[in-house]
Amino acid sequence: MLDLLRDVLTQRGFVVECMTSGEEALAALGKKGAEPPNLMILDLDFGPGKATGLDVLATLASRQIEVPTILLTGKGTVESAVQALKMGAVDFLEKDSFLEENLTLSIEKAERLVNALTVQRMLREENIALRREHDYIRERTLSRYEIVGEDPAWVAAVNQARALASVPRPVLIVGERGTGKELIAATVHYEGERRNGPFVVVNCAAIAEGLLECELFGQEANAFDGAPFKLGRFEIANHGTLFLDEIGNMSLEFQSKILRIVEYQQFERVQGTETIEVDVRVIAATNADLHAAMEAKRFREDLYDRLAFQTIKLPPLRDRKADIPALAVHFVHRFAAEVPGVEPKAIDEDALSVLQTHDWPGNTRELKRVIESTLCRSTGPTITCADLPAEIRTPNARPVWTGDPCKPFADRIAEVERAILADALARSSGDERSAAQALSLPLAEFRKLRRKHGV
Repeated sequence: MLDLLRDVLTQRGFVVECMTSGEEALAALGKKGAEPPNLMILDLDFGPGKATGLDVLATLASRQIEVPTILLTGKGTVESAVQALKMGAVDFLEKDSFLEENLTLSIEKAERLVNALTVQRMLREENIALRREHDYIRERTLSRYEIVGEDPAWVAAVNQARALASVPRPVLIVGERGTGKELIAATVHYEGERRNGPFVVVNCAAIAEGLLECELFGQEANAFDGAPFKLGRFEIANHGTLFLDEIGNMSLEFQSKILRIVEYQQFERVQGTETIEVDVRVIAATNADLHAAMEAKRFREDLYDRLAFQTIKLPPLRDRKADIPALAVHFVHRFAAEVPGVEPKAIDEDALSVLQTHDWPGNTRELKRVIESTLCRSTGPTITCADLPAEIRTPNARPVWTGDPCKPFADRIAEVERAILADALARSSGDERSAAQALSLPLAEFRKLRRKHGV
């Protein structure tokens, strides 16, 4: 029988290894580092006192060794066949005059199964790798949104976010630029029932209004000449949270479109006709005075009513200076963890005192930038006052206006505007969009003023 099987299988191109008992097969499969074969043809009965084919299958299953197996018998029964198939055999053949023909068909069946198992194994390994990557990215994301600070107003805002986490309604977060609005939005998301869904962030001030509709709602293929199909952020955030930062920068016309999707969770892609339904929690944020904007008819009252189910107000950093040392140390360690070759350093008491005397108009975002640049610039084992930027060491190092008080009013106003624009550009390292956002100005108006004053 072994000679017959060897000849048939060798003619089909297989590399064949023959063994005379189940114990011998199990010993070979149990060797350390042994690769399981693509196919095993196993006899049911090896004689008195020896392991049966069913015993071999049971042992393989207990060892979690996956081997496609064809079971052979000279006295097959329906019960034995059913039991063998339940234990993982791919086929059950009788040793009769049709064995060679049936074996050929059975091997073809087994080959298809082997291919399917190979694909299944690859998918399982890929799934494990993706799960590890997902867990790593999630861990990095959560570490990015770590809560730091014990100021009562800040703690109250964090507790309010946590209390609203599982309430399926929009939330409005207000505060100056850099006060941590995205951090609070992430707290609402990751501590609520949607924590396993996507958390998608859109800075409405950083995207031109003509592109914002495509960005949020998506577009059909060829919506514009040669434009590809694109999923919008609302679809990407389905079953999760969409954080719309700087909501106050939208035009009235676009605000009506946002109102519809917040209210009905329905929209159409650009140049699309299909109405798409989503399940997205919207969290909006702004550093603008929306009440003043509503009085000036620049912000829709109905959209405000829909977004402001609950409003979370964040304190500026100048009102929570006791948190500055903890925040500074946090930014040191976070930057060192993110950038290879950067080692964390202690900050001496004098430097911490200087940091606490600064008013931080850019709030925690400005503090983070200063700490990171100082850590890169520092050469000693400890960050000292000398390592800090000059504008931090010197109070009021950048006054808005120190001009001639005898100049005409219009000239003095122009000087103030010019100084404000220059100051905003300096704080944003020359980035026009960030500077315009900091001043709550549309980018086009900021550029117009910059040209007017020659900044």
